[in-house]
Amino acid sequence: MLDEIIIAVVRYKGQFRWFRCERELWILDLNKLRKTFIENGYNVPKLDEMDRFGIHTLTPENIEFFLEKMRVYEIATDELSYLLANRYPTAKSWWDVGELFPTVFVNFDNKTLGAFYYEGTKMELYIPDGWKGEFVDFANEYSEDIFPSSEKFWIKEDSDLLKLLNERGAKK
Repeated sequence: MLDEIIIAVVRYKGQFRWFRCERELWILDLNKLRKTFIENGYNVPKLDEMDRFGIHTLTPENIEFFLEKMRVYEIATDELSYLLANRYPTAKSWWDVGELFPTVFVNFDNKTLGAFYYEGTKMELYIPDGWKGEFVDFANEYSEDIFPSSEKFWIKEDSDLLKLLNERGAKK
C-alpha cells in the first residue's frame, strides 16, 4: 500500500470532522481489499490487531471507537484554510494545492462514501455491506444538505477558491 497522506471529511451525527492521515485508514472494509488481492494471485498476510486499531470493517458498533482513535489525525478547517490562503496566490491550478482538499467524504449518517482522486486504491469499492460507494466530485456535486458550503474551508462568503483554481487551470 502507498503511505499516501490524504484529507478526509467525515459526517457523523450531523457533525463534520476533518482528518489528515494515510489513505489506507479510510478503506472502510479492509477484508474486502485483502480478498481482492488474494483473488488476483497475491499472497497477503492475515489482518491483525495492528491493522487500523484492530478494526478491519467499520460497523455501527465500532464507528465511535474508530473515530476516537482517529482524533490524533484530526485537522482544523482553519488550518487548512490558512495553508490554502498562503499558497493560493502562486497556485496555477488545483493541481498545485490538491493535497489540501479532501479525497474522501465519509457519511456515517447515511452510510455513503464519496471518493475523488487521480490515483491510488479505489476506496469507494471497499466499503461495508449495506453502504453505497461512488467516485464523485463531492466537493462540487454533493447537495447543500449533504455537504454544506459552510463546512468547506475553501469557501468564504462569495469566494470559492476551488472554483477559481479550476478556472485558472482551464485557462492554461
